Amino acid sequence: PNGTSGGITYSVSGREILANEKPFVPYGITVFGLAYPDWQGREAGDLAQIESSASAWHANTVRIQVSPTDLLGSNPYDPAYLAATAREISTGRALGMAVILSAQYERSGPIPMPNASTESFWRIMAPRYANDPGVWFDLFNEPRLPAPVSGAITASMWDIWRNGGASSVGMQDLSNAIRRYAPHNIILAEGLQKAETLNGIQVYLLTGGDIVYSVHPYFGPMYSSPQTWDQNWGNISTSIPVLVGEWGEYEGRQKNCHADAASLVSMFLDFLSQHNIGLIAWALIPHVLVTDLTLSTPTAFTPNTPFVCHGTSANGIAGVANAAPSGGGAPFDGQGQAADVLAYFAGHSRPAPRS
Repeated sequence: PNGTSGGITYSVSGREILANEKPFVPYGITVFGLAYPDWQGREAGDLAQIESSASAWHANTVRIQVSPTDLLGSNPYDPAYLAATAREISTGRALGMAVILSAQYERSGPIPMPNASTESFWRIMAPRYANDPGVWFDLFNEPRLPAPVSGAITASMWDIWRNGGASSVGMQDLSNAIRRYAPHNIILAEGLQKAETLNGIQVYLLTGGDIVYSVHPYFGPMYSSPQTWDQNWGNISTSIPVLVGEWGEYEGRQKNCHADAASLVSMFLDFLSQHNIGLIAWALIPHVLVTDLTLSTPTAFTPNTPFVCHGTSANGIAGVANAAPSGGGAPFDGQGQAADVLAYFAGHSRPAPRS
């Protein structure tokens, strides 16, 4: 049987995540301070965001992005970084949340697919949390195959995703590395095209048990209607466990900004509810999920006000909220999905049932 922590056992059965053998749907927020090279100055911000996720946002799950590059920067690893990761995990667990640990390279030396360092990272992390099933392992953030094989989804792309190729390590190799040390913690595997699609994965599913498939369905040109959501991940959620592991919609320059965001967000949340799929929102950044550094006042759509898809990008101020633990700060302008997300979490999120 799976190990237990705090009286809660997590597992996967069919298309469902279970907590103490009862259906559990994850709802939460991503924090990402430890994914930066200057992570030391961002830990306090992460801890504040984790606490706010539980207290103000009704989260039963938190996703913590961590950097294999930062961990492996010292031989054999940086103990201070490992300790910081442990503090963030223990904070989330003490607040009753499941914690998703996500391997993230984008802020510390981007790579398109996992490599040997990713496998080394999980060999260090997995045994440390093998006895806590409330810690889940997100194998690799947003896989992107190299240019020669990118484009339309093909069987060969799924084969590389699963089994590796050239300099990349396959998701099955990462899963195997984890299972050597942690036979029961839930594993998340993100789909192709920066995790936007699971279309075609059916014959490339991973072995090893207790595996959830994660999508990041930002509203790009090909992913902004119920038909495209069904095609890329909704339909397959009837047979395998699927989680929206990262998503957001807010004003700015990002390519996923849509002028009809208010109606599209409402449609998207209804779609998730109908399919009983969990959601991890992005992120407690002013202008994205929050209006200021208190981390609790949500952005919203303003009636009769155009949703602007140009102008100041949130990327330029993303580090501000992460560096400040809480309190103070003038509000940031900009509409966003957060009031809808907060209401959705309040109506849907439930803590893991105890035995």
